[in-house]
Amino acid sequence: MDQHVKAFRIFDASAGSGKTFTLAREYLSLILRPGPGGLFRKILAITFTNKAVAELKNRILDSLMEFAALSTENSLSTPMFDAVQAELQTDRDTLIQRSRAVLQQILHNYAFFDVSTIDKFNQRVLRTFARDLDIPTNFEVVLETDLLLEAAINELIAQAGTNKQLTDILVDFALEKAEDERSWDVSDDLLKMGRLLFDETHYQALDVFSGKNIEDFLELKKILRNYGNETEKMLRNSANAILERMESNGLEYSDFSGKFFPNFIRKISEGQFDINTDSKWVEEFGSKPLYPGRVSPSKKQILDAQAPAFTSLFQKILQGLYHRDFLANAYKNIAPFAVLGLLQQELKKLRIEEGYLPIAAFNTIIAKGIADEPAPYIYERLGERYQHYFIDEFQDTSQLQWSNLVPLVSNAIEGEFDQGAKGSVVLVGDAKQAIYRWRGGKAEQFLNLINGIENPFPVLAENQPLPKNFRSHKPLVQVNNEFFSHISAFLNRKAYSDLFLKGNRQEFNHDYQGLVHLEFLPPD
Repeated sequence: MDQHVKAFRIFDASAGSGKTFTLAREYLSLILRPGPGGLFRKILAITFTNKAVAELKNRILDSLMEFAALSTENSLSTPMFDAVQAELQTDRDTLIQRSRAVLQQILHNYAFFDVSTIDKFNQRVLRTFARDLDIPTNFEVVLETDLLLEAAINELIAQAGTNKQLTDILVDFALEKAEDERSWDVSDDLLKMGRLLFDETHYQALDVFSGKNIEDFLELKKILRNYGNETEKMLRNSANAILERMESNGLEYSDFSGKFFPNFIRKISEGQFDINTDSKWVEEFGSKPLYPGRVSPSKKQILDAQAPAFTSLFQKILQGLYHRDFLANAYKNIAPFAVLGLLQQELKKLRIEEGYLPIAAFNTIIAKGIADEPAPYIYERLGERYQHYFIDEFQDTSQLQWSNLVPLVSNAIEGEFDQGAKGSVVLVGDAKQAIYRWRGGKAEQFLNLINGIENPFPVLAENQPLPKNFRSHKPLVQVNNEFFSHISAFLNRKAYSDLFLKGNRQEFNHDYQGLVHLEFLPPD
């Protein structure tokens, strides 16, 4: 690896701390290093929005043009030029000449200047592997998943009446909704359920439905019913065993504290399984005597002797009740599960027959079909091998997105390039600004990397916080710091408490006065 390029760096960039400046500086410092030209062709910079892509591209190109326009005969410069020069420890004339050469290379090979949204990069990967993934090579990207879902739902409902099994499933679903005092119309519920299919947080759980047909769900329903019957039989047998022990030892209901235990067992033996298990006596069962103080010494002796058997059978009953509730819930949801499975099939049909591919499904498809392929093979198919990665807004990178990128990044860090050089990765983000948890973004992922709890690479990360706020004046920075200090005490998870406590240390760059006015609305 180039001795001046650090393999793995993380910039913890709070609001206004010069994140784009830092990204551009690191990118420029990389492409302006001495060595073979065209290094920009081996760099992939990823961010989340087209606006952010344009901003970063413009910052890089504008800086190169400013560098190239500088005179070697005077000392005029820009803050970016000074920062890059200090990073590279090179003289002014050399940096200006390199800037002119690199700018010309980029302008002549602009298609290889790869600053992209993660969705655009994923789309490129999918088009490359379309045949392998059984998707049309000319697929049409669908941004509005609801439109695609509505088409799949309409197609599904249109089959009702001609497909008996499907009709029965939809009728069962409508009846279950009616029992819950909801509208029997299934369209809205199908739309809400269908959105789960595009939610990365449910990807692994819902993947089990893939390829399942109605017969599979009907068979599962039969299995659950059999398991439920067996569980209820076990519950009655255990309850009867307790009652028989009571009878054979001459124990009466009144011998037990409050008669709670024998009444509970009697209900179970009679098949009353919807019974409250949250009572205090249930929680304390086995830790206190089963009897009140008024019972005779002989009864106490019998109850003490029988307590281990009663406790063992009672715990078995409790576990059985919990298991029965689980089975009953699963049985009740067979219809919605079946509908989800059928919606998956309809969406797949639209993808194959019409060429529609929702952008929300990109990460899932890559994770299932490509992520396990060797990185060199993926690079070969893409026609590029990236040596350096820049990932912006990492706090909003989903687990699937990151897991899909890790093999490529790891290959860059661990592999060798021209003249023995190695690759690198730069992550930039702020866990306090995580706003995409609803689509799979996980701030803990960023925190764990910063704190060294998780690291998918063989090299340690170098953490570089950006402590100064260049955007806001002193009063706003101070109020922001105080706010984070205050709310940190209300966070239960230590990782978040420490994060927000650390967030109160941002420095200000502008020592100007200002005003922050907070007004609290009265509660309803």
